[in-house]
Amino acid sequence: MKIKMVDVARHLGISKATVSLAVNGKPGVNEQTRQKVLECIKELENNGGVFPENSSFQSPDAPHRLIKVLIINHRKQVVCDPELDLWTEVLRTFDTEARTRGYLYGLSYINETEYETNVVIEECNTELVAGVIVFATEMQPADYPILEKINKPIVLYDYEAPDGKYNSVCIDNESAVKNSLNLLYQAGASDIKYLCTGKSIYNFQKRRDAFRNTMIGNDHMPAKSDIIKLGHNIPTITENMLTWLEHNPLPEGFLFENYQISIGVTTALRKRGIKFPDRVKAIGIDEIPDYILSGAKLTQVRIPHAERAAMAMDLLDKEIHQQWTTRVKIYAQPDILLRQSL
Repeated sequence: MKIKMVDVARHLGISKATVSLAVNGKPGVNEQTRQKVLECIKELENNGGVFPENSSFQSPDAPHRLIKVLIINHRKQVVCDPELDLWTEVLRTFDTEARTRGYLYGLSYINETEYETNVVIEECNTELVAGVIVFATEMQPADYPILEKINKPIVLYDYEAPDGKYNSVCIDNESAVKNSLNLLYQAGASDIKYLCTGKSIYNFQKRRDAFRNTMIGNDHMPAKSDIIKLGHNIPTITENMLTWLEHNPLPEGFLFENYQISIGVTTALRKRGIKFPDRVKAIGIDEIPDYILSGAKLTQVRIPHAERAAMAMDLLDKEIHQQWTTRVKIYAQPDILLRQSL
């Protein structure tokens, strides 16, 4: 018998457009979703258009509903970064927390095309979806209207709604930078450079603002040369840092914006024979295993990524059940892992 796309879409909690893309082998749908669609169709065909009692697929009459995690990916190599995966644990936490609360879990990406975006919005607005967590690390102000087209409870992860319309769970970037600078000051460093990627995303902009404000608060007006942009990936950062070291005196301290900067700059310093803390003191934001830094014992700011994911799911669940009508912003407090670079 002929299986209707609307039935498959309803059972899987996705749009008819996504089912069509999967069936016809078109781009715009990930392989996991494609396989799920094809398996669902096969099971319906084998059972006369209905699911058997032991079906692994969601029945439209079942009490469970789906939490959609929506990743905004502008290919800035932060969320989907081939150089170091910081986010698998976060996605696993979303999945676990959703299922613990009795929900199914679905994952979609918004990239660049309007068509793909509209497909995802349609998926989010299906009856099966109970709420949406927007994984907004790479979100830009121009993306904000997308949220207004989603008619479901929404929580923002890694982004602060400018109008306070949505619950959000963010990093306390100000504390991360301020506490790091204070430690560098206490270690005897007053000439401090902030090394950054140049990527324009919410967290990095907040960290740069915090660097400027903290320096001003310590009676040091930061010069433009105190914030140094080194590039968007580790090899480029390493090469640009090597060039910078050739033409500039070594400061007393560095603050590294993220793990890419920590890895790239540490590599460049090692090539120049510059060791922590004898020649320069440093702190890096983001926790990185020591083996990746070739044994350099870098003091690091640990950001509670997975813990924030659990907070976001809890907020969304409360909003779905109308237990919490007040909009809140949660700023997760990072902690500092003291090593041997101060």
